[in-house]
Amino acid sequence: MMKKLTYILFTLAGVLAFNSCSDDDVVPGNPAMTPKTEFSAALYGDSLPFTINVSDMDVPLSTLKAQLYYNEDMVSETVIRTKTSDDYSGKIFVPYYANVPSGRATLKLILQNIHFTTTEKEYLVPLSRPDFPYLTFVTADGEYRMEREELYQYSVADDFPQKIKGYIKSPKVGENGNVLTFGLENGVIAQGPLTDEITFSNSNAGNYSIHFNTYSYAASPFVKLMLNGKEMDMIDDDNYKLDLTLSAGQELLFSGIPNFEAWWIDPSFFKKEEDNTALSFLPIAGSYRIIVNFKYEYIYAEVLKDGEPATLQTDGSGAIWIIGNGIGKPSVSANQVGWVTEKALCMAPLGNGKYQTTVVAGQSMRADEIDFKFFHQKGWGGEFKNDAISTTSDLVFIGAGNDVNGRGEGNLGLVDGKTFDMMGIYTFTVDVSAGNTKAVLTVTKIGEEAPPAFEATFDGTVMEMVGADTYKVEKTFTQGQTITVAGISDLSSWWIDPDFFTLQGNQLTFLPLAGKYRVTANKTMKYFIVEAMNGDALATLQTDGSGAVWVIGDGVGKPSVWENHVSWDTGKGLCMAPVGNNKYQLTLVAGQTVYTDYINFKFFHQKGWGGEFKNDVLSTTSDLVFVGAGDNVNGRGEGNLGLLDGVTLEDGVAYVFTLDLSQGNGNVKLTVEKK
Repeated sequence: MMKKLTYILFTLAGVLAFNSCSDDDVVPGNPAMTPKTEFSAALYGDSLPFTINVSDMDVPLSTLKAQLYYNEDMVSETVIRTKTSDDYSGKIFVPYYANVPSGRATLKLILQNIHFTTTEKEYLVPLSRPDFPYLTFVTADGEYRMEREELYQYSVADDFPQKIKGYIKSPKVGENGNVLTFGLENGVIAQGPLTDEITFSNSNAGNYSIHFNTYSYAASPFVKLMLNGKEMDMIDDDNYKLDLTLSAGQELLFSGIPNFEAWWIDPSFFKKEEDNTALSFLPIAGSYRIIVNFKYEYIYAEVLKDGEPATLQTDGSGAIWIIGNGIGKPSVSANQVGWVTEKALCMAPLGNGKYQTTVVAGQSMRADEIDFKFFHQKGWGGEFKNDAISTTSDLVFIGAGNDVNGRGEGNLGLVDGKTFDMMGIYTFTVDVSAGNTKAVLTVTKIGEEAPPAFEATFDGTVMEMVGADTYKVEKTFTQGQTITVAGISDLSSWWIDPDFFTLQGNQLTFLPLAGKYRVTANKTMKYFIVEAMNGDALATLQTDGSGAVWVIGDGVGKPSVWENHVSWDTGKGLCMAPVGNNKYQLTLVAGQTVYTDYINFKFFHQKGWGGEFKNDVLSTTSDLVFVGAGDNVNGRGEGNLGLLDGVTLEDGVAYVFTLDLSQGNGNVKLTVEKK
């Protein structure tokens, strides 16, 4: 054993000695380079070209680096692999920054061989800012040429909306120039390809000028939104906020809101002064967040605690929140809360354990169906179930769950045969003065609002108001019928459902099979909802395959899945268009009316729960979607649709979902095709 160990040590010593001798014999090499490019003046934003001859007669080469320095800071680098001696060409970008005057940069060339031996050369490159002949303001709706007013200063005047989003791009200047783009990055204007659009805003829509300075990146106009002399913070393009300590009766004075007198003000928190220039605050004293929403033009408030949305405390102080279907401000049809916790409505604290919200039936609350409940926080967690809240209202009931009365535990519903009066003003008051587990709900009608003016005719029939922004007509239409619409001046800007209509001028052509239909005009979201009828009721699927098929679930919504997601709200169920031979059609545009990367909806016999197409009756050979098998077999419930693995719908492309019931309701075929 000792002899074997001695032999191993002797062998290792020999190897180490050999390696030591080899290290001493390493040849460092002699990398050499000869630039074949004359580095003269350049412009910020250029891609500076170069050609370098490189060689090393002793050792293979590794890399050639071109590095650009502004003072001591390296701002750009290009690395080229150089395995053999030869000429190598490349480009290095000359960054374009704000507030950097003309000057000189240092271009450093570094050649390295595989033994890390390097040689370097440095060149001073004079740089100047390009003088663009013009710029282009690029928006989703078109491009606008910005003319040069003076050095670095550009502007364009046109008829713009009050807020307009876009980015600015330059033309190429010089032989080595690039198209440069300017947009938002971390909330400030920057140059670079990875930038968001800039949102310009004016006090009013109409003809105004947009300005941009390519030296300082100064731009205008941006409306400065003020509340009681303090500037409000931007949450996103549509929302601004300001946290304040307020007391009951305190005046709130806004500036920077165009057409303020026409804005909707949450009556739970505010009262508009007679001169339409200020608001009076209604709830008890405390800390509040005031939010201004430009998308829907309304102002609302939330109760705060230590700068965060407040929660209900054990002593009954804090806040109570509303989440669910059938309610939404300023309009339930355009901004329903649904089961989206981020959209929860805060009730106004009145003091002594009482909280209240004020709604208008047909406007901020559905007149014929509600399904919302009260929560302790702006999200899931504590909630008022039927064992913690009661009511003696003759209009609404509190759900008991387990299908006892058609609502989940604590969810509100309308008593059978009851509806809210259209445009009636109602208060919902929750009183927790006896304890959070002994809450009492009171529902009171306190007045009525005048219906908004909207006189539209559809195929010669005056449309009947069913909500503050929805109007309907129920008629028999024939396939190919021409329908004249009057009273809607901006019909060309409305979204037209491709399953039911085509539009030319003020005339629609009806596409589905002949029959009776309900057409509902949503003037806020600017589209027509079309639903098949059977007599005076919405149609349901019949045993012979006639009638109607409805779509409910995630990933779809008209006119926009982003703004009017169906989800599992049966009131938003989509009626498929009957197109003949017991066939029903739904056309969806990826990125608009359907998500590109996720769907989870299914087909029903009615606009609500009941008969549905499960996987035992529905099949497809589509290479885009699959039919769920339930029991966690393939990630979808029985009959729910999903996208096949690796499938993403092409943004902006229309897909036609067709159900064929010609072989009976128990043998239904689904096809999905690009339009």
